[in-house]
Amino acid sequence: MRTRVLPAFGSRQLAHITTTDIKAWVAALEAAGLAPMTIRKCYQLLGRVLDEAADAGFIAASPCRRVQLPSDVRAEPVLLAPEHVSAIAERIEPRYRGLVLTAAYTGLRWGELTGLRVRRVDFLRRRIDVAEVLVEVDGELSFGPPKTRTSRAQVSFPPFLTDELGAHVAAFSDPDAQRGLVFTSDDGTPLRRSNFRRRVWMPAVAAAGAPAGARFHDLRHACASWLIHAGANPLEVAAKLRHARVTTTLATYGHLFPGTDDRLDASLADTYAESLAAQPRPNGAVTRISGGANPR
Repeated sequence: MRTRVLPAFGSRQLAHITTTDIKAWVAALEAAGLAPMTIRKCYQLLGRVLDEAADAGFIAASPCRRVQLPSDVRAEPVLLAPEHVSAIAERIEPRYRGLVLTAAYTGLRWGELTGLRVRRVDFLRRRIDVAEVLVEVDGELSFGPPKTRTSRAQVSFPPFLTDELGAHVAAFSDPDAQRGLVFTSDDGTPLRRSNFRRRVWMPAVAAAGAPAGARFHDLRHACASWLIHAGANPLEVAAKLRHARVTTTLATYGHLFPGTDDRLDASLADTYAESLAAQPRPNGAVTRISGGANPR
């Protein structure tokens, strides 16, 4: 609102904002290089304001209509193998080893990890309390609530991470006792995504021989892909990643679930065979057909 909406419309009278104005604004955001999803969020925010204005009778109708938005075509995630992640963890600066392993083996997001405080880690029960995130907007860092209500949860982690996180906290604890962040930069301050990516992440990925273009967020995708490979179903993966809807999981990872079509087709074949087996034959006998067999 402060950086994108108000500079364009803050001084305008509501009744004087037209659909043409909004189309020009969207085009300007696109020309400025904003990501399609960011533009959509800006438009949705403006739309909610104007809808409220229309409901309150300040304007006849919202001008946010028939505005073509840039398509949100997302690149396929880079799927990192376990050996890639281990190699990155070995070659990255020691203070960030725990960050990489925790991201890959819990599926936590960047902001959830960089906003994680020591008191939120239960080493005995192996649980991380995702209660707040670190957000960076136009260079300003702030702490806020998790992305969604579903994101606010207790996230488990495997036993080996108990030792990794314990060693990390002992060696690289936040010098600010009140803040008490688990993961910080070299000078003990909160991590900034762009600096970390350029100075730490990309060199480690290259040194590890991991797929070019791998992002830190791909560690979350790696966690999902490993769960699927281990036999987890969509509901289990959605719960682990704290997706609000299982459709989000399927839209992102549906192609990774092995043999889904074959399994469903086999089930339908069994259903068909059972229906034939239940049909009485002319002499009163019942046809017996094994599941999935071709009836004769």
